[in-house]
Amino acid sequence: MSFLKNVFTKITDTDTKQWIVVEPKQLSIRDSESIYYSHLYPKTTETALTLPQKLVVDMVKTSLQKKEVRNKAVPRLPTVIPRLLRSLRDPESSARDYVDIIDKDPVMSATVLKLANSVYFNPIGARINDIERAVVKLGIDGLRSVLSAAVMQPIVQRESTYFSRTGQKMWHHSLSCAVACEQIAEHRQQEKFKVYVMGLVHDIGKITVFSELCKQFKLNEEDVKPGNNAFSPIMKVLAPAVSYWVAKDWDLPKDICKAIAEQLNLQPGNKLSPYGHILYQANMVTECHATIRHKNESLANSVLKELDLPENLYEKLDQLSREY
Repeated sequence: MSFLKNVFTKITDTDTKQWIVVEPKQLSIRDSESIYYSHLYPKTTETALTLPQKLVVDMVKTSLQKKEVRNKAVPRLPTVIPRLLRSLRDPESSARDYVDIIDKDPVMSATVLKLANSVYFNPIGARINDIERAVVKLGIDGLRSVLSAAVMQPIVQRESTYFSRTGQKMWHHSLSCAVACEQIAEHRQQEKFKVYVMGLVHDIGKITVFSELCKQFKLNEEDVKPGNNAFSPIMKVLAPAVSYWVAKDWDLPKDICKAIAEQLNLQPGNKLSPYGHILYQANMVTECHATIRHKNESLANSVLKELDLPENLYEKLDQLSREY
């Protein structure tokens, strides 16, 4: 952990209000994290890492600390995201501006329409077949959220030959976390769209480390297939730092960068910024929804209650699960 010691020293506390990390009695932060990693990388019969695999892990750990490596490993943030963030308080911002952006990209248009027709964004179920109608149905706020998800999906959802559906699981978690952030912010009467974007991007470190490991293991061309123990340990240590570095590389707003930084080494009693606390709770409840709720509903409900979150939050996440 020494290489992370001074990663966040430049982050200063400018928030007038701090929130305290309260850990659910029956589900610790670390247990939730471990269960979620087992969900991402199902455990099989595993042997100790081979020497070449150890070298790959060490190389990825070192290389991703360098901005020039990250710039090659992580796609550039689509320019529409900063534009959407800037437009939040712009009274001149119009739906037509966003329609023009979407219409220029057929892939984005298809993704926007798919999201606009999902149960979460379109609970009534009236089919939306064109972008103009999507704008009318979703409204400007809904369109911003759908557009943000559409441009982030190809960055987040990157697949691998080593674990089937891991990329899909990470994308679903990111989208679910964005929705959870939005719901918690609304519950606390805080700005919703910015935390929605924060939820979408918060796990970019996991995705980046995963993709780099997969690429390097494939280049290694060993007969021994890497398992959970080749991914989880380094992900737990490195991914939160990479998420922060990438957020800084992308020039995301300072409060989003700070919130992501605060997720490193979370402990009960930690003092967090308002956004950092929303992200902590949204991430935990989203992990719980994906891994525990359908196996132990009473435990999942107790987590929701102890974190003092909206009672219908799991129902909102269920709507997403029907689509992904």
